[in-house]
Amino acid sequence: AKMEADPDATCGVPSPNGAREGECPVPGPSERALAALKPFARIAWEECREPLPESAGSARARWEIYSTWTLLLCLHHAEAESERCLREWRPQPWRTEAQALQHVFLRSRSLRALSGVLRWLRWAHCYGPERGEFDQEAQQDADARYERTRRMLQLKSALPTPLQTAPALHPDGPLQQPDLFDEADLAGETQLLRRLFCALRRGDLQGALTLCRDSGQPWRTALLQGMFPFADSSVDSEIGRAGYEAMDEDDDEAALALVREEHTDWTEVGAIESCCNGNPWRRVWKEQCWNSANRNLQQPSGPMGLHELAIYGFCAGHHESLLPACRNDWADRTWAELHCLKEWLVESLLEDGRKDWCGADTFLGEGDCGCLDPFDTLDTRAARQKKLCGQLYGSPASDRIVAAHVKRILAATHGLVASPFTALQACIIQASWEPAQGEVAVAMLRSWLAEGLGGVPCPFVVKQFASHFAIWQKECLEESDVIGRSLDAPVVPTAVGTAAAEAEATPTEQPASKNIDDIVRVLVSDLVAAAASEWQQQCLDGQAIELIAEHVSAMSQRSRLEAFASFLLQMQPSLGELGNAAAVELRSEVLKRCVWVFWSRFPQDAFALIAVLVRKALHLDDESDAEEELPDIGLCGIRVSVATTEVYLAILCIRAFWLVVCEKARARESVEEAFSGLELLLGSSFSDDELPRTGNDFALFALDLAVLPLLGDALLTLSVQEPESAIIALSLVQQSALWSDAQEHAKTSSSPGFRTLKELEWFLVLIEQHMEWREALAREKAQRNDPSQHRFNLSLGVRYLGVGWDSTEVTKAEQQRRAAQDALLDDAHRRLRADKPLLEPQLGAHTTLPEQQWERLCSAITCRVSLVLLSVFEGSGDFDGAMHDLVVMVGQSPWMLQRLAPRHARAFLRRLAIIPTKLSDEQLGIPVVA
Repeated sequence: AKMEADPDATCGVPSPNGAREGECPVPGPSERALAALKPFARIAWEECREPLPESAGSARARWEIYSTWTLLLCLHHAEAESERCLREWRPQPWRTEAQALQHVFLRSRSLRALSGVLRWLRWAHCYGPERGEFDQEAQQDADARYERTRRMLQLKSALPTPLQTAPALHPDGPLQQPDLFDEADLAGETQLLRRLFCALRRGDLQGALTLCRDSGQPWRTALLQGMFPFADSSVDSEIGRAGYEAMDEDDDEAALALVREEHTDWTEVGAIESCCNGNPWRRVWKEQCWNSANRNLQQPSGPMGLHELAIYGFCAGHHESLLPACRNDWADRTWAELHCLKEWLVESLLEDGRKDWCGADTFLGEGDCGCLDPFDTLDTRAARQKKLCGQLYGSPASDRIVAAHVKRILAATHGLVASPFTALQACIIQASWEPAQGEVAVAMLRSWLAEGLGGVPCPFVVKQFASHFAIWQKECLEESDVIGRSLDAPVVPTAVGTAAAEAEATPTEQPASKNIDDIVRVLVSDLVAAAASEWQQQCLDGQAIELIAEHVSAMSQRSRLEAFASFLLQMQPSLGELGNAAAVELRSEVLKRCVWVFWSRFPQDAFALIAVLVRKALHLDDESDAEEELPDIGLCGIRVSVATTEVYLAILCIRAFWLVVCEKARARESVEEAFSGLELLLGSSFSDDELPRTGNDFALFALDLAVLPLLGDALLTLSVQEPESAIIALSLVQQSALWSDAQEHAKTSSSPGFRTLKELEWFLVLIEQHMEWREALAREKAQRNDPSQHRFNLSLGVRYLGVGWDSTEVTKAEQQRRAAQDALLDDAHRRLRADKPLLEPQLGAHTTLPEQQWERLCSAITCRVSLVLLSVFEGSGDFDGAMHDLVVMVGQSPWMLQRLAPRHARAFLRRLAIIPTKLSDEQLGIPVVA
């Protein structure tokens, strides 16, 4: 950890953070990681404060989540402290121990990491769920003035001198002669020591000093002040103390500063400033604390109580004295062990740095102005150093050595882990030294999501935490500037585990913490379900769309497109809503907002989103899905699982997408990124001469190359599967700007996509005409079946024959049926005589459909045309008309028979053969008198 620094290396015009004089400093990696953490921690804090249903997550789970975020905040805030101080700090020869302490803090990553972890452990002890018993003790009276004993001694002083015992008024009197003190006074001191230890455990140094003073034992205040290193304000002003200034002053920064102030330690930068000027004999004082604790432990029943001994152990880093006062849980044991390790590390770093930054005869902390006591020898110094450096004595204070001790401590306390979150927190702590633990932490989250916590599925807040943690981890790793740095490098890890893990991976292998799609997908699924269930409130009035877009941003492109397309498909209307224009328009507004948000966030993926949406709606990528068989048509080129409402929604999305294209094109907003994404989607690049020059050019490019082809694929599928629904969808498209713009564009351009839509329009008009004919035929038959519409001679029971026997209503129904039939056959005849086949692939057209599927869909459309025409003659029972008109029409068509598959032709002929040559009266529904 000893790092030589060239004072001149940082004195150039650019500062160490890359900013020039007069410019705002550029945030460092830890500053950026800290900034990325704050929003997630704020969300967790708000959820801790607000009441939530148990289904969303218990109060304990929400606390554990917030505590874990606070651990990360403390770790990165300690690193940000270093970055902030280094803006102005220049290494100087050590003249005070406070200056030296600041130097080693800025230079030792392990010391900063230990400071961050200990700060969190102190904070959690103060605010955690178990704080109640300590807070109850803190409210009890801790008067340790020994007022009762003093009065007793005053009474005894009136006795003759030979009858008096030796006075016991010095501070160690209660330890050496407890029988001379009032039991209530001894209990008061015991209570004081318990409260004092709790204050030190929580890092409330100022509170500990005030407690001793207010409880009648100011000598303990002086004792505790001995832990602070000496600081000289005149020296600090001369050499320049390191500044501390946050990048952004916000509520989160103020809260972190408060945590730092209220849960501090003597090694913290600036902690001494609020307490005293420090102790120039600190190391000698600390050695005496160590000796007192050790001496008490060596006695069979030492005079010191549990907490007094622990206080000396705390001051000296003597963990055998400190541990017995701690509860037998993971947090307390880990705090005690890491506190002692931090004490050893500080002393080792100060000793190592003294050789390079102090004079040969200067021993800071061991005498006034660093001058040793005349009675001190090299042996006594070595003995002192061995005590204060603990288990680090004799070894370099490197990050690798500290990492080994941290690993040992966490392994020893592993058996005390009582919850999954504690295990995760231990993993995060270890990851500050061992990068691989970052992957372990992410794997742990994956196991929670897959297996649940305690056999119970994870509540929403846990899924949210897992997603947020993985997102933050990925962002930090992607931002890391240095790959494969060693543990001893003077660079801070910017995530849970450093980029060193990436260096160990093969070139084609990506760390699991960067591929977090599966983790984020779990949360996105819940967000999508919640948004879709109340889509109007969540998506129009709320921020559900933005929230989903924010989360999918952490996913890979393919997963992001799949997730957002699935979200859009959740917006599909019900079958009963298809004809409700007002409901459809409201849903279209939601879809437009979805597309707008996605485009604004991921412009390069905008066209890919609509393509993926159409492919998902048509189930084109589901190879295991069987192909649907329709009556008389057979295999039709549509997957069995394709839902009409999903295809209908895809058409609505395409309509909304075109509106967004036009608005973005007019504003020239992220058009270049979107066009590059379109090129990637098409798999081809355009030359400079072909590139769009204006926003309108871009919109027309999008219309021809993506919007119309995708609309054609969706409408073709719907036309084969459910022609009646396709008619409704086409009507909506024709009423939109998309149709009018495409129609206008087709006047000056070939527009293959629009020609496909016109072909589908002809087919759907034919279906509409057939529906009108069917309704007219039903009315005609209904009239014929109504006895009131016929004239009878009731006396004879004989039907009159001759002109006018039919009613006027029957005649009108027959005329409407014949008119509808003639219009249908005339339109069909004109199209069947055309040279080009129906839906012939256009030169330069685009489609998402495979060639074989396109051909089957076109064949199914052709088959539907033939069966529609055949049903007209079936309905009227006109076999002769079918033979003379329909068969000739189909046979003379240049393309009809070529487009019909053999099974379609067989179905056509089979139905043609069973048409009766003439309908009987019973078949026509006319009553006949016997």
